[in-house]
Formats: sequence, structure tokens, C-alpha cells
Amino acid sequence: MKRTSMVAPLLLIGIGVLFLARNMYPDLALIDYFARYWPTLLILWGVLRLAEILFWAATEKELPSRGMSGGEWILIVFLCMIGLSVHTVRGFESWWPRSGITMGGIDMFGESFDYPISGEKPASKAPRVIIESFRGNARITGADSSTVKVTGHKTIRSMEQSGADRANNDSPFEITGGGNELTIRTNQEHVSGNQRITDEMEITVPKGATIEAHGRYGDFDITDVAGNVEIVSDNAGVRLQNIGGEVKIDTRKSDIIRAINVKGPVDMKGHGADVELQDIDGQVTIAGTYSGVIQFRNISKPLRFNGQQTDLNIEKLPGQVRMALGDFTATNLVGPVRLTTRSRDVHISDFTNSLELSVERGDVELRPGKLPVAKMDVHAHFGDVEVSLPAAAKFDLTGTTARGETYSDFGAPLHTERNGNGGSIRGSSGGPVINLQTEHGKMTVRKATADDKPFTPEVDAPLPTVTPAQPLKKVDQ
Repeated sequence: MKRTSMVAPLLLIGIGVLFLARNMYPDLALIDYFARYWPTLLILWGVLRLAEILFWAATEKELPSRGMSGGEWILIVFLCMIGLSVHTVRGFESWWPRSGITMGGIDMFGESFDYPISGEKPASKAPRVIIESFRGNARITGADSSTVKVTGHKTIRSMEQSGADRANNDSPFEITGGGNELTIRTNQEHVSGNQRITDEMEITVPKGATIEAHGRYGDFDITDVAGNVEIVSDNAGVRLQNIGGEVKIDTRKSDIIRAINVKGPVDMKGHGADVELQDIDGQVTIAGTYSGVIQFRNISKPLRFNGQQTDLNIEKLPGQVRMALGDFTATNLVGPVRLTTRSRDVHISDFTNSLELSVERGDVELRPGKLPVAKMDVHAHFGDVEVSLPAAAKFDLTGTTARGETYSDFGAPLHTERNGNGGSIRGSSGGPVINLQTEHGKMTVRKATADDKPFTPEVDAPLPTVTPAQPLKKVDQ
């Protein structure tokens, strides 16, 4: 007679008891216990099977041909898979955060628990307000007040309320200092790195305040502050409006940096995507890698942009510049203007003084517009070059292409020549020097007509104003 095992019924009874206990005592951390101690089930299973075999041998009963049946091995495999999965999510905190797993920036496990935060401290009319390293969003507004006031909430992601409560107690919100210098602390660093904590803060400061903010992840929205603003963050969206002093921004990653109406200079460095600057009274200096759409409008002092693919220098920008993937469009520039770029089509109109342009790969189209025309020195490696000059313009022009056609509709004093696979356009009427050169492309010199309009970027509306902080971005662990 085939013998059956008592292990499966006992295991079923044990699981039923555990779930019954969980229903009777909802606070029982059943999943945590299972995540930590599930290998005990395998040990008990093996001990019971061994005890059965020893009992059968002691009573001289027929022993089974195999210690485990095929069905039992299948159950063991499923138990191991489930146990390892739950343990990965809940138990092994050195591998995965106790708050759960994040996939594609979306939290897959855990629950969010919110706790209010608030604080207020008296301050001078122009205090230095420091926000220490934190994860979350901060919206800072200058007001006619003599205090620094913070309201908002703290969000803790955890599997259970008790874990969130402990994290909340370990990371008390506080405002320290007073008078001329105040520090806002979230104390998130006091909690285990595997615990997810974010703070959403609405901060009101005196209008004369200077802001120094340090963040790990989140957004900074700052408006109506007369002092300097300095932001250093691993990953932050930055939106500034109506800033009276100097602006310094250093980000390792950013989805957007936007500044509108800044009285002082703007200094940016780091990495990011979109950049939008408008109505800047001070010099703008940018050094870094920004991969999105870059827009500048109405910059009163020199603009210095040093990027991975493009270097740009403009003495003054009453108009606008837009750089997108493969395209550079600008109008109303006060030179000297110097632009070096690797792979972009370049369209520039209404520029003065002088233009130095070098393009590795891309077409160039220039419309100086104003008289007297600017001095130009243009070099393209792969791409067409086209220049539209006013009919009354005076110039000393030399245009050459090593491989390509040449065309001019000016007539005298310009004349064209063929030279092997290329050609040239030359002539002088006693004006500024215009030097045009392309290695592979067509060379064209046109007379400007009334139909020639200034180049304008695709987005020709004023930049939007700063909006309230957006929901916190999810973090890829």
C-alpha cells in the first residue's frame, strides 16, 4: 500500500493558523515574519519527513522509494520563489529599500503616510535663509513680513504605519538661528537611507532675503526675492521669478531651469535638459551639458554659453535665441557674436557689429538686416551657406566652396568663378569684410527683399510665469 505523508496536511494547518491570527490581530506583521523566517518552513518540512521515515523504519514498515514526491518538489519550488520574492521586497534592506521597489520611477510597493510640518521664526529685513540638503519640493515666496514661515507636509513611504511613525520621529522638522541667518532642516539624513522621505514646503521669507538651497531631489520655485539665490542639487527643477540679486545654479541633473526678471548676473553649471532665461539685467554665464530646448530672451549684458556641442558669446541680446536638437535660431543680437557648433542648422537675423560662426555640419542662413552690415567670418564644413544682404549694403566679400555650386544675384561688384568641383564669389564696394567658406555645400549671396522676415523661434510667446511646485518627481533607485 502506498504511504502518504503527514507534512502537507500539517503545513496546510500551519498556514491556516497564521492567516487566522492575522485576521484576529490586524497589527500582526505577518508578511514581515514570513519574509524573514520563511526558510524555517523548509526546515520543518524536512524534519517532519525525516521523522516519518525514521518512524516507518523503526516499525519495520515499508519505506518509500523516494524521500520526496514529485508534487512535493513542485510545492518546494513555489515556496522558495514566493519566499525569496517577499524577502527581496521586505526583508533584505541592504539590497532594497524597506519602502518598496521602484520601477521606472513608480513605487510598486509600500504606502504613503503624511505628517504635517510647520515652523516660524522672526528674521531681519534681509536675512540669509539656508535650506539644508533634503529631498522634496520647496516653494519660496518673498513677502512684506519680518518672519520666516514654513508650512507643508512630510511624506514617508513605508509598508506599515509603525515604520513611518519611527521615521517621522527620527527626522523632526526645525528652523534654527534667527535675525540675519536662519537654517531650515528636515533631518532626513537621520533616517536609514532605505527609508523614503520627502518634504513639500511652502516657505515665506522677507522680500530682502538671500536664499541658499541644497537639495538631493525635487523642485525649487522662488519668487519675489530681492537678495541673491544659490541652488545646489543632485536633481532639481528650478523656477525663478523676480529675483533682485545674483543667481547661481549648480545641478547634476535637471528637467528645467527657468529664470524670469533677474536683476543681477546668472551663473549656471552642471547638467540638465531645458533652459529658459528671460529679462536678465546681469551677465549670463552657462557652462555644462543641457540636452533639451534652450531659450534666451532680452538679456542686457553679455551672454556666455559653453556647452558640450555649442559655444555662444553675445554682447547683448535685445531679441531671442532658441537652440533645439539640430537647430539654432536667433534674431536681434548685438555683437560681437561668436558661435561654434558641431551639428546644427543655423538661422540668424538682425545682428550688428560682427559675427564669427563655425559649423561642423549644418546649413547656415544669415540675414543681417541692418545697415551698415556686420563684419562676418563664416566657416562650414558640411552644409550650404546663404547670406541675404540689403541692396544698398557696402561690403568686401569673399565666398568659396570646395565642393558645390555658387550663386549671386547682386551682379557687379560681385562676380562668380568655377574652380574644379567648387567655386567662389568675390567683390568689393568698400564696406566691412565678409568671409564665407564651406567645404561641401552650396554658396549663395542674395539681395534682401521685403519678403525676408526676421528669423523667429518656433515658440514666439513670452515665457510662462513661475507656477507652484509640481508634484514630487519619482526617483529611480
